[in-house]
Amino acid sequence: MLFLFQDPLGDAHGLAYLYPQAALYREAGEGYADLTALAGEVREGELVLKLRLARYPNPLGGPLGFSLATALVYLDLAPGGEEALLPGLRTPPGQGWEAAFVVTGFGVERKSPEGKREAVGAWREGEWVVWSTGLPPGEYGYYGAVGLFDPFAPWYLRPVSPEGGAWVLGAPLGMPPVVDVLALRPEDPRAAYQEGVLRPLRPKRFALEAPSLAAFGLGALSLVLAFLLGRKGR
Repeated sequence: MLFLFQDPLGDAHGLAYLYPQAALYREAGEGYADLTALAGEVREGELVLKLRLARYPNPLGGPLGFSLATALVYLDLAPGGEEALLPGLRTPPGQGWEAAFVVTGFGVERKSPEGKREAVGAWREGEWVVWSTGLPPGEYGYYGAVGLFDPFAPWYLRPVSPEGGAWVLGAPLGMPPVVDVLALRPEDPRAAYQEGVLRPLRPKRFALEAPSLAAFGLGALSLVLAFLLGRKGR
């Protein structure tokens, strides 16, 4: 496994968002839009992503085994990129995205900043939703968010309104239409909603490669110096 990001359990409420009041949502209970983990693997030289939700109710019969949530995973592949994630949510300057994956119970689509969409292969492996990215593994940054599935809305996300309602989220105008964002610490999502900036997660493996090589080099240098000093002392 290349990386595993685990998101805190039970934080799928935005900034005290009100969930839609239609019976479909009330009967589903809680946790169906709660992102708990995002992982990456290399399979046959390709980056494969895996996403896990807390629960998978499926009242609409989605072929991937769930139907009430929409998850978005954005990849920062290179410097620059598109900094707008969703209304009310953006990336830090210079850390925009070049590829996004829209994950629903009815399939996974890859989306470009220009709006181009294409379906990608997706399947279930136990509690994980898995899909092919078509990308080689690399030193990427990852943004993740989960909202409620709407087949007719942009990004397949139900919108927000101050009053809430049967089929919309109750939240102040200008807030992003997602109830959970990918973060490692419980305090990070609140900062993202308040500031309107979501920070990327980056696998530590890549960040540690350079220090590890440096440590190896210093260790080798120490051995050489010890050998030379030992010879000099003879």
